[in-house]
Amino acid sequence: MARISTLRELLREEHGVDTVEVETSAQAGVAASTLMRQNGNRIGWVLANLSASNLYLRPNRAPSATVGIPLAPGEWRSMIYHEDFSLPGLEWQIIASGAAADYYLLELILLGGDRPTP
Repeated sequence: MARISTLRELLREEHGVDTVEVETSAQAGVAASTLMRQNGNRIGWVLANLSASNLYLRPNRAPSATVGIPLAPGEWRSMIYHEDFSLPGLEWQIIASGAAADYYLLELILLGGDRPTP
């Protein structure tokens, strides 16, 4: 077995895959919008609320203050396939309680095999 010095090498050695990280810094508004399009190659993500407003997330549909996953100012959420099954790959919608609510999103996209690159 070859000496493994990085996580990327570990993924390649144990699972035969590579990954790429995709970063987004953007703003959510008071109208629902798409945070992430559906992507079967996305195996995980981390979202941080950088604003003073509440954010709300929901898969496949528009969220609201009463329906969705809340994300208070300064909080973050993450999903990864081996804990959340297919949820990381779904389309995710976002809405904010105030205009121009800053957030940071990091997606982990699977490369390799017969899967297309992002």
